[in-house]
Amino acid sequence: MGVQPQGKRGGGGGGKPVAVDLIDDKPKKHHMLPVWFFIGLTLFLYGLIIVATGIYELSAPPPTVLATLHAPIWWGAIMAVFGGFYVNKYRPRKP
Repeated sequence: MGVQPQGKRGGGGGGKPVAVDLIDDKPKKHHMLPVWFFIGLTLFLYGLIIVATGIYELSAPPPTVLATLHAPIWWGAIMAVFGGFYVNKYRPRKP
């Protein structure tokens, strides 16, 4: 960093020199993650949990009328696929 210009405080400061305009020559670039990445991650993890629950229900089916449709397996798989799509599309990449 080079020499920075300095100024004087006006009034009440005793005339002490203060640094003015302390800006780095090369500011760091901040990369924000899109919220869709986290939504996709949440959908993917919830989908996996629901699929695991559906697989467990194959060995101990609940006493419901539509248990033979295995809805947790289908909906969990759909959620995991959509979550995987969003994670892949919005994942952070190096330039």
